[in-house]
Amino acid sequence: GDAAPALVDAWLGASNAEAIAAAAESEEASGTARKAARRALNVLKSRGAAIPTRPRVVRLAEERAEVVEATLIPPDSSGTEAIAITSRDTSGRYRIAEVIVREGVGVVHAGAGWLSGSQLKEGRARAQDNLGTAPVPVSLEWARHRIALARRQNAASGQVLPLGLEGCRDLIDPAPEAEPRHPVADLEESLTDEQVASHIAGSASLHDEPEFRHWLPARQALDELLQKVGQRLGAAGMRDPALVNTALREELELATDRFFSPEVRGQLATRIRSSAVSLRARRGDAAATAALAVARAIKAAGLITSPPREIPFLAAFFQKALGVLAQQGGGQLRVPV
Repeated sequence: GDAAPALVDAWLGASNAEAIAAAAESEEASGTARKAARRALNVLKSRGAAIPTRPRVVRLAEERAEVVEATLIPPDSSGTEAIAITSRDTSGRYRIAEVIVREGVGVVHAGAGWLSGSQLKEGRARAQDNLGTAPVPVSLEWARHRIALARRQNAASGQVLPLGLEGCRDLIDPAPEAEPRHPVADLEESLTDEQVASHIAGSASLHDEPEFRHWLPARQALDELLQKVGQRLGAAGMRDPALVNTALREELELATDRFFSPEVRGQLATRIRSSAVSLRARRGDAAATAALAVARAIKAAGLITSPPREIPFLAAFFQKALGVLAQQGGGQLRVPV
């Protein structure tokens, strides 16, 4: 307070250099007190007195990040999905490792780098604009295990691991040995057979969701469908719209059964499971549960009972693809004859 200068003068008279030095650097002392103490220190220095130095505490920024998070961009129709792991350091900068994995192949791309918070936000916004879905948070353990599983697939598929993966190791390792609980496992566990059956009829509407909007069958399967229509009708039959519509409908059903083999249906169910993570984040548990119900129906479908063509979600693959071809053809579908 107001008595501080007098106290400093008393310390100066007693040559109490330690007390004066402490007051000069104290953040708790008033400005007047610190100013008086600094003047007193100058007097002591002029007398040749030794001035004690106060040890300073230097706080080093933590090398490891304060926060480590993982996100998932759901798979496309080829089973390619993106997993990102980010860490934020004490300065607010982000280190990111992005790994792109493809079902049955493994890791196809990887890279790491530093981003500011605004750059990270802009990148996620671009994903939202381009894909219709933003990266969705998942557990770090699940993300690391998913990447480790993909790395093992590289050895089986022969796909060379990308060089950029090495620079990601500080974020993608260590991966847990046991598979962590899937982000939508709780919804799967609550599914009943009645729920699965109730969602089949309206399953084609899933294609309206951005997670499934771009899913299409393999081009080879689509070309085969059109070839069979042309072989069936010939040039004369192609001039009758009623015959064409009937042939397209029947061949579409046959193509659906051919394309969605047990192996393909199993892969598709796995992809829907990953997409349900995004669907849950965007639209809630009910929408994700509906997708999981369709995934279970797809996996259980058979060629004799409950064939793939009876699941509207599967038939819609070819319906969408034919629509795309017709649009590209100026409103007309070109069938080879």
